[in-house]
Amino acid sequence: MNKFAIFKKTKKIYWSTNKIYYCTLFSLLGLGYVSEKIFKPIGLIFQWSALVSMFIGIFYKFKGFTEIEPVRGTLGGNLIFEKDSIIIDDIHYSLDEINKIKISNDDYIGKLIYTSKGHIGPALSNGTNNYLIIFFKSKEPIKVFFELINSNDFQKIKPILIEYYLKKKIDFDEMTYVLGEKSRSDLQEFKKDIEKIRDSNNLSKSES
Repeated sequence: MNKFAIFKKTKKIYWSTNKIYYCTLFSLLGLGYVSEKIFKPIGLIFQWSALVSMFIGIFYKFKGFTEIEPVRGTLGGNLIFEKDSIIIDDIHYSLDEINKIKISNDDYIGKLIYTSKGHIGPALSNGTNNYLIIFFKSKEPIKVFFELINSNDFQKIKPILIEYYLKKKIDFDEMTYVLGEKSRSDLQEFKKDIEKIRDSNNLSKSES
């Protein structure tokens, strides 16, 4: 599969579980402090309410490790990588008009992203914090966010990325990072893959 769903962020204010919880907790603590100075019996009720809220927070903290954060925007259209072009929401951009591309694909569905003790709510990513930037030869760059379902999905378009590298549209270090080629043995095998595609392209050119 060489296509990924495009993600468009919402501009609306989003009340997350984290925001709701801390707003409620600090409001109860504030009311408890004020009522303690005026009405001690009522103040005790607020103190117990704050204590219960803290236990609820602990519950949702651990519950969040099994939940994926909601998508704060819309998924629509496709980002498609092809040998000679990149397609964004049905608009074709030929490699000939592209100077360089930059890809960030560190995020994927189910990735643990919230590990701080103070975070309450879903701790697993929805996989939409990935982006592609296209730097053109004669116009302003464009940036598009996209969804990544699995961490290794870009391995499926390895031959296409190699074509981009051979056409000097992406740097070697960035390409290996995007593909997760980190160990020495991985890089050696990867360089062999590059040479195979390079030789195949040269053979095709000579035959034509």
